[in-house]
Amino acid sequence: MASPAALLGFGRPESLDSPIDRRSDYYRQQALLQTLKEQGKLKPQPLLTPPNVLTFARVALVPLFMLLWHAAHQYASIATAAVFIAASITDWLDGYLARRMKVTSAFGAFLDPVADKIMVSTALVLLATVPPAPITTLGMAVPVCLVISREITMSALREWAAASGGGAHKAVNSLGKWKTALQMVSMSLLLVLRNADHLFHDPSPHFIEWHHYLTWCAFLMLWLATALALVSLYNYMANVWHFFRYPGLAKPH
Repeated sequence: MASPAALLGFGRPESLDSPIDRRSDYYRQQALLQTLKEQGKLKPQPLLTPPNVLTFARVALVPLFMLLWHAAHQYASIATAAVFIAASITDWLDGYLARRMKVTSAFGAFLDPVADKIMVSTALVLLATVPPAPITTLGMAVPVCLVISREITMSALREWAAASGGGAHKAVNSLGKWKTALQMVSMSLLLVLRNADHLFHDPSPHFIEWHHYLTWCAFLMLWLATALALVSLYNYMANVWHFFRYPGLAKPH
């Protein structure tokens, strides 16, 4: 019989279809088991593991991202997008290293989703304040509010499920990974296109037409990511709804 690690995807690259990632139940449970194993040795879990260092770096990129956003430079939008893309890469890489090196820690399981939400929320709020043309402020604010509200609700649900234990503690929905992939691509494009017309002193009508076309495509992609986010939230809520109505009882099969 395959081991739990093999069944849950340890030792192989993460797939977008996989329901397991670094912020899932499995990693939190592994971090707790590791803590219990080390209690007899009185040896604390190390904080500066390679995955955790990358997570710290992602948090440190947020102030740089904000400074570049407000920078009055011709290539500020490209630099801002580059920082966001670098943060997105570290989000994937720290999880990959955690699986590859089999390094789990309670602090890493906590910090990874926090670092991700700080960067994404910061970028979304700033995009809502100054969206790329021809997207209006109100038009951008709607998906931004939906995504941030979904993240707050999902975080509260996971915290409640972790406290409840038992069958209420579910793994992350695989739709969330597709949502994340679409969201990162769309936001990167929107960040690049935010001031793309400033790259030229006198952009041609053809350039402006293509700029607007790409902006609409990125905006529609953001809406698709928002729709997947809401569907994944619904699926998660459907899995735990029984535990809200009947606390302490196992979910019927």
